[in-house]
Amino acid sequence: MRDDWQRGIQRIGMATFGILLLGGTLLSSAQSQQEVNVTIEGYTFLTTQTPLQLHTDTIIRVKNLDNVRHDFGSQMFLNTLTHVESNGVVTYGKGVEGAYLDPGQEASFRLTLNQSGRFQFECSIHQDMKGEILLLTVDAV
Repeated sequence: MRDDWQRGIQRIGMATFGILLLGGTLLSSAQSQQEVNVTIEGYTFLTTQTPLQLHTDTIIRVKNLDNVRHDFGSQMFLNTLTHVESNGVVTYGKGVEGAYLDPGQEASFRLTLNQSGRFQFECSIHQDMKGEILLLTVDAV
């Protein structure tokens, strides 16, 4: 009788552990990707972002709504493995430094940021066009 009771407790414990493990997996995969959206319009970078976390897959989506070619370049890409996904966008530099976007083009930059701070970007064609992405940790606030 006592052995049956112990086996029952062990089963409940294992089931609870499995649920907690599954819950942890679901929670960690819920924030597996974060997005920053940048729209180029009127020779201006318009950025929309939610609070960003370190060490999380980040996608920066850039869309050029102007009727001229623009550049989206940043130092943040230099020391970070960055992949650019787009149809017809020209990337440049050793690794990725940025991309030129013709009118109507879109590009997605996929990277993982490992440092908090202000990450500036600019258009090398139009020197006054600048913007930034903020990545602050709880300690930095």
